[in-house]
Amino acid sequence: MAIDTMKKVTMVCQVTAAQRLIRRLHELSVVELTDTVAHYEGAEDQFERPEVSTEECDGQLQKVHLILGLIDLFAPEEKSFIAGLAPVPMIIDEKEIEDGLHQAELDAHYDVALELDSQYRQVERRISDIRNQLQELAPFADLPFRVAELSKPERVRLVFGAIPPNNLDAMAQDPAAMDVLAWERVVSGQFLRKNGSGGTPAKENAKRNEPVRLVVAFLRAQEEAAREVLSTYGFEDTPLPALPGTVRDHIRELEADLATSEETVEGIAAKTKELAVHRRALTVLKALREDQRNTTLAHTKSVHGKWAQVVTGYMREKDVPRLREVFEREFPNASLLIEDPGPDENVPVSLSLPKHVRPVQMLVNLFGLPEYHTFDPSPFLMVNFYIFFGICFSDLAYGILLVLLSLYIMKRTRPYEGVYNFAKLLLFSGFSTMVFGMLLGSWFGDLYEPQYLGERNLMWKIMTTVSVVDPLEKPVVVLLISLAIGMANQFYGIALKMYGALKRGDKATAIYDCLLWLIILPGFVVLVSTLFVKPPPFVLYGGLALFIVGAVGLILTQGRTAKNPIARLLTGVVSLYGIVGSYGLTSFIGDTMSYCRLLALGLTTSIVALSFNMMANLLRPIPHVGIVLFILVLVVGHVFNFFISILGAFVHSMRLIFVEFFGRFYESGAKPFAPLGFDSQAAILRKES
Repeated sequence: MAIDTMKKVTMVCQVTAAQRLIRRLHELSVVELTDTVAHYEGAEDQFERPEVSTEECDGQLQKVHLILGLIDLFAPEEKSFIAGLAPVPMIIDEKEIEDGLHQAELDAHYDVALELDSQYRQVERRISDIRNQLQELAPFADLPFRVAELSKPERVRLVFGAIPPNNLDAMAQDPAAMDVLAWERVVSGQFLRKNGSGGTPAKENAKRNEPVRLVVAFLRAQEEAAREVLSTYGFEDTPLPALPGTVRDHIRELEADLATSEETVEGIAAKTKELAVHRRALTVLKALREDQRNTTLAHTKSVHGKWAQVVTGYMREKDVPRLREVFEREFPNASLLIEDPGPDENVPVSLSLPKHVRPVQMLVNLFGLPEYHTFDPSPFLMVNFYIFFGICFSDLAYGILLVLLSLYIMKRTRPYEGVYNFAKLLLFSGFSTMVFGMLLGSWFGDLYEPQYLGERNLMWKIMTTVSVVDPLEKPVVVLLISLAIGMANQFYGIALKMYGALKRGDKATAIYDCLLWLIILPGFVVLVSTLFVKPPPFVLYGGLALFIVGAVGLILTQGRTAKNPIARLLTGVVSLYGIVGSYGLTSFIGDTMSYCRLLALGLTTSIVALSFNMMANLLRPIPHVGIVLFILVLVVGHVFNFFISILGAFVHSMRLIFVEFFGRFYESGAKPFAPLGFDSQAAILRKES
């Protein structure tokens, strides 16, 4: 239940056996290959990197991507509810790879898909052009005459455009405009007379405040004056399209072309759906070619001379016997060197955890894997996270629902380790929610109360028997409990830092930066508590003694790296506050206060549940439909509260872990151990034991 011990491995074989060695390492999947040049200084000058080509794989992948892209466009795969929540790769086996598509089948499918894709792109461009033209012609659709007729008059100039309706009223009453302009308004394919007689626009358009479209006439000799008037009233001239007939006739032709193009797309979609039956086989082929490409590129991490090739990497100590056995049996002329990695090497990290701890590893992965020379915090944060989540969610009924939902997801996602472990994390969190829901007296909020389910119902008897404290009635008590949990968690984090320092053999850090803080902080808590309560004398004096001993120790040791004695003491004094050093009293206060969110989230879950209960109960007296509305509001309200509270409990519990807990001791940043093996984002290979 720790970080796996890693070994650095160097393999030297004949150049002619190098490809066979890489393939065998791929089958074993126990060695993560690394850049040999980075391991051995000067290797680049003495050796050469092998030349590889991924052209064949790239060509097939290009064909597969085109076919699958077309299939996903016209025949998207229907996914279950669980797969929609957490997309997972396809699981395949070795037999499925052997029975996959052959080159001839792929080429045949590719030829069909390429032709369909070409047709679709052409039709799609045509459809886009038609829609753009229709959009451009829409303002002119109501013109009942041929567009060319506007330019026929020799002495009169006709222009088409739009004007705000209020401005049209003002222009109609302007004598200067009446002297030089005449206009007609275009509405629904007909003209309404609007000239100098003083008419007004239709009321419905004025209400909508839409621009009014007009055909304006003026003498060519008076064009300058007419343009000035039109500009004054905000008239916007709209150039008319050059069309032989009416705009409406052209629109009808475009709509007919659009319908024909859309029918063509439907035909392409029908033919593409015939290809969709090969989706799984194509995905298997994609995974296979991606894996082959990655395996080919793995050769470039090695180096070779005239006769020998050198391959380096990391592997887990427990897998060393398997690799030795393979070398002795299949590569008798090759050399295998196993050694411990150096202290400065960036060693990949592999974690081996029992089943009940693996769900929590997801939280560690989100924050970052621990450094190789430290320790895995997964087992140490289990209790913390489940307690935090349980208090934040704290409802017996919600906990039962979460357990049932988690079991369903686990059943559907058992082959997918990541999703399965997340569901298992929610399962254990559901049990914690049930416990704290009973202790804090919440079952769908207060739905067990007599006004909802009748006098002395079964749930009322259970909840009143098992509940310890109601956070709504005694919030101060629950707040103090939350703060106590926060302080205990701070001590726990410092203790884990001390454990990590001792594990590394760093006794100075363990004593000066950890033990002394574990001495001063309890004393500080006792002294602060005197502001609110009067503790017994032995508690007060004990706390004072702890604070003085810890403070003196920290003042003398926190500036131990400074050469000047005065600077050393000043650094020690300032470190008590928290400006410098590994911790601080203000950091302790701030981090502890962050645990107030446990009370806040628990109250939020309960109050929202109570609110829906009250709303539902107000609707119950309504004749005939009251009971239906009562049940409907309860179901909808509590489903909403259930999911939103899960999100809040999970996010805030993670924050307390990542910031207030991990910040005390955790060192992350390692890269995960990734041995050479089947590697594809499209599928997971299930190997037979």
